[in-house]
Amino acid sequence: MVRGDDDAYDVVVLGGGFAGLHAARCCALREPERPGGGKEGDDADGSGRRVRGVRKLRCVVLEGGEEPGGRVRVARDVAPWDVNLGPEFIHGDENSALKRFVDNCGFGTKEYEWPDRYYLGDENALLGAEEAEKTSEDVRLVHELFDELPGAPKEGDADATALEWLTRTHKAPDRVVKLAENIYANDFCASLGKLGMQELIAEKKSWIYGEKYLVLDRPLRDVALALAADIDVRVNWEIESVDYSRPGLVQVKRRGCEEVIVAKRCIVTLPITALRSNNVTNKVSFIPRLPEAKIRAAETVQIGNAAKVFIGFDRILWPEDLFDVVCTNCFLPEFWITKYPVSPFAREAKSSAEAARIAATRAVITFFVAGDLADEIAKMDEQVLFSRAIDQLDAIFKTSCRESVTTMKHVNWSRERLVQGAYTHPTVNAGDSRTFLAASVSNILFFAGEATHTGVNPCLQGAMETGARAAAQVCASLEANIQSKL
Repeated sequence: MVRGDDDAYDVVVLGGGFAGLHAARCCALREPERPGGGKEGDDADGSGRRVRGVRKLRCVVLEGGEEPGGRVRVARDVAPWDVNLGPEFIHGDENSALKRFVDNCGFGTKEYEWPDRYYLGDENALLGAEEAEKTSEDVRLVHELFDELPGAPKEGDADATALEWLTRTHKAPDRVVKLAENIYANDFCASLGKLGMQELIAEKKSWIYGEKYLVLDRPLRDVALALAADIDVRVNWEIESVDYSRPGLVQVKRRGCEEVIVAKRCIVTLPITALRSNNVTNKVSFIPRLPEAKIRAAETVQIGNAAKVFIGFDRILWPEDLFDVVCTNCFLPEFWITKYPVSPFAREAKSSAEAARIAATRAVITFFVAGDLADEIAKMDEQVLFSRAIDQLDAIFKTSCRESVTTMKHVNWSRERLVQGAYTHPTVNAGDSRTFLAASVSNILFFAGEATHTGVNPCLQGAMETGARAAAQVCASLEANIQSKL
């Protein structure tokens, strides 16, 4: 089906992740969102009232997956509740579009310390964060270095990796490097040898969200569905091409059929892998070809790989208040324990025995692995992977965990065809690449998504900020076009 020009949407949004859904809300519901201030539903004058005469835009969101949410997805074959496969936490409660939205939805959050515990493998010691920082010089040093970034490259200096900065500038001992790898690099979704210091500094300078670590009282899928409410979202709508060769119109063709959506403006929130010229797995063709500067930027900014390893248990084998453990001299670098309300959706069991194991699950440990190690475990036999993860838990909790295991699952984001990674990380020699990624093209294509955040913020609130920015650009462009015809 091809819509005629007279039936064109005001805006088509490519990608139904948090950036795309929030952009659509800002356009279709005219709910302006300003980074660093304001609240969901406030209008442009900041009064909290709707501005008279502001026209809601006719908007459609095209999502290649089965549900809205993009990288926010859940698994239903691990526990009686839905388990987050992608993002899991709210990072900071200040100036956060995400926190404002969940508050307005009436969703609850609980604050946790991060890291909550350390397991120092060479000492076979599980320590609380406070105790570890008091007793371990290595833990103190690694936090001092990353809090202050002394000796980091200044603007105009040659860039360096975090590994070079630690080992060459600070002569950090191997123990400190391993801690940095597991605490910071793992969180940034890269290995130290691939973390760029210039962008790492930019992220630190631009962080305005506070340091609270918040866990939602439900899976993040519920937030995605709330964002999608009252929005025209088409799922299983994989994009083949975007033709913006005609002035003032863009035609988006669905892969594998002749269906085309026509709109006056387009917001692109696709993963940067879809913009790369050398990618064939999830590439979207743009007609005409995107500017070379944008393509080079998409190829320069790197998206890191991440994996999650889930181990379900039929009983609690650890301290009741344990939340998160960063591990050193161990197989896997970090794990956490979260639990959500029992899901009303049927479990995705392949047999009655598996259904019984899922039903018996009382707790789930989630190992989080990023960077080179995530790539390595993607190549491992899964039974070996699970066995080594359980052995690590045996050592940490000083008990045999294996007989209490109910379910096991491994998700590796390098295998997700439409993304091919988890999220972007501070990249060596990135320069102004994120600015180029964020730039509009021909006043018809506008770009959003975490990779376009010039503050190097890959978190969900960062993605939402870029959606609000692109929506504001689209609204201004359409309104200017109307004014020019008056």
